[in-house]
Amino acid sequence: MSGLLLYNALCEVVNMIKKVFSKNFIFFLAGQTLSMFGTNIIKFAISLYILEVTASATVFGWITAASYIPPIILSPFGGILADRKNKKNLMVALDGIYGMITLLMGIAFQRREEFGIVAGLLILLSIVSAFEAPVVQSSVPLIQTNENLTKANAIVNQITSLSGLLAPFLAGIFYSIFGKEYFHYIMFLCTVCFLLAASVELHLTIPLQIQHCYDSMVDVFKYDFKDTLRLILKEKQHIGAVMLLNAFFMFLIQPFLSIGVPYIISVKLELDSVWNGGVQVFLGILGIAGGFVATAISGKFQIKNIYKLFIGMGLAMIPVSLMILKHNSAKKTYFILSLSAGAIIFLASIAGTYIVSGIQKVSPQNMLGRVMAIFATINNCALPIGVWLYGIIYEKFDKQLFGVLIITAVFIIFGSIKGKKIYWILQQEYN
Repeated sequence: MSGLLLYNALCEVVNMIKKVFSKNFIFFLAGQTLSMFGTNIIKFAISLYILEVTASATVFGWITAASYIPPIILSPFGGILADRKNKKNLMVALDGIYGMITLLMGIAFQRREEFGIVAGLLILLSIVSAFEAPVVQSSVPLIQTNENLTKANAIVNQITSLSGLLAPFLAGIFYSIFGKEYFHYIMFLCTVCFLLAASVELHLTIPLQIQHCYDSMVDVFKYDFKDTLRLILKEKQHIGAVMLLNAFFMFLIQPFLSIGVPYIISVKLELDSVWNGGVQVFLGILGIAGGFVATAISGKFQIKNIYKLFIGMGLAMIPVSLMILKHNSAKKTYFILSLSAGAIIFLASIAGTYIVSGIQKVSPQNMLGRVMAIFATINNCALPIGVWLYGIIYEKFDKQLFGVLIITAVFIIFGSIKGKKIYWILQQEYN
């Protein structure tokens, strides 16, 4: 009897894999994997180069901050482009542009080592990414059925997490081999990744959505923006509410992961960089694990329960704050900090998958690009502000770090409870 149950379970898994991993979706994943690895390798290699050449965290911070600006300004335009043009052609073109940028920069850098070339490359890549993100996010619902949408988004998130984990590791190896003198070899390597991604994406089939025609491009931007804002602010206010609520959580949670964790390890616990690197690998693994769980529970977990995941994230901060308050040993605090941050990234991976899937499913297909672009823009505004503000708070209230974490946890839990109704409304339309 147990053998029969196991056989039926395996058959169900195989059937699910066949449904999700269609030929079209495999081409999509292959293209995105190559593109993301190329992007993450070059970005991390650039950070190593800038820090080696300038030895200035301030310069690196300003350049990094500047790279946030193009997506904030250009993402809405990228959304309009994604809705009105052939998405496959856009993917191919954008990865081709990525490849040409890295190729030309590699050639230029080969002839003359110039800091401005590398800084300019980072800004150019961020400009292209502002157009790429809406195209990619709005394509998933068009190449997957509604029943497999959450699974597909979870798989895409897993690849993103895997790329974020492995690409910096590979970039570090390449940079240690080539160094800044042969930095152009890394650019050429990424050029190959981008051009391979474009060649794979040529095999995609993504249906073109019918759009209303206007007399001029000015009218296109004017009315498309107006239609999108009317959708998320009036016709389906819950979409806009979910976006703002997600930005609120990102404002509070992401600074803890990107600034708080390294700061606590390096400054409060006085542990070396190896410990910091270890926790980053651990977080990357749990981010991928969250994607696996989101896939496994698809169809069982409901969007209306997302608020519980955020409550869990808020509660996960409390043990760290107590360890800091009681001045426990560095290794004990590090252990609790790793578990707490791991729990947060794990829950965030699941929540993010369901939030994106919910917004995609309840949005009109001919407006997916614009809606996802607005979603990305709001997040791109909240993230740098939160990181900047919490960076100041962590340093200024170093002696009261316990209180900072407790207050942050309370805000997250309070926001989660207040957001319960919003997720419930999204669930009703999702069904």
